[in-house]
Amino acid sequence: MRFAEKVVLVTGSSRGIGRETAFRFASEGAHVIVHGHAESEKLEQAFNQVKQLSPNSLKLPCELGDADAIREMFRIIEAHFGRLDILVNNAVVQNGYPFLELPEKEWDRIFAVNLKAPFISSQLAAKMMVKQGGGKIINIGSVHEFQTKRNFAHYSTSKGGLLMLTKNMALELAQYNIQVNHVTPGAIATDLTDPARQQQFLTAVPAARVGQPPEIAAMICFLASDEANYITGASFVVDGGLTLGFCASRPDL
Repeated sequence: MRFAEKVVLVTGSSRGIGRETAFRFASEGAHVIVHGHAESEKLEQAFNQVKQLSPNSLKLPCELGDADAIREMFRIIEAHFGRLDILVNNAVVQNGYPFLELPEKEWDRIFAVNLKAPFISSQLAAKMMVKQGGGKIINIGSVHEFQTKRNFAHYSTSKGGLLMLTKNMALELAQYNIQVNHVTPGAIATDLTDPARQQQFLTAVPAARVGQPPEIAAMICFLASDEANYITGASFVVDGGLTLGFCASRPDL
């Protein structure tokens, strides 16, 4: 039980990678805060499954585009558990707009959830971790943080910013025994990647398949474990080799 009695917040854990990560932590003994942007059937289902594995877990709906709501979420976590050992900044907003048609409000919305929310969450988490003597922060990026894609200027830029935020946090927080790392998934079978698009990726991924959420969860949990105590400021690409020939093989992806 690598995470016995550890308190873990996984943002965006009502579905996809976040949900699988929450299950993995709970199955290994953690008290998990299951988060969704609002009360929903998916959030309730994920929480009920996590609670079967970890009865002391907590459900917290929170709109990550609202800085005050994030602060309230962390106030509840501190009041309820008194600590936070691991933060996984996983929640994401993703959509496509041609650059010439990209509305400013969509740029702001993407950055609010994909970059500002991890900044605020990480700062609040790190202040708790400093007091308790250490902790782990894992940010979830995208292959588009270093590979361009048409209609993704806002998304790619937000994810590129998250990578640099990871490195700067790792540099400044190492002295407090806080390790900060970054996981970069490729094409993963979640509801953000429809089946037709998953089929497209088969010609571009050397592994000849899309990845599965548990495969990303495994990397996240490794980085959150004591086995990774000497790893900080690192970025791990988990993509079946997609980025080895990304632009050359399928520039439309």
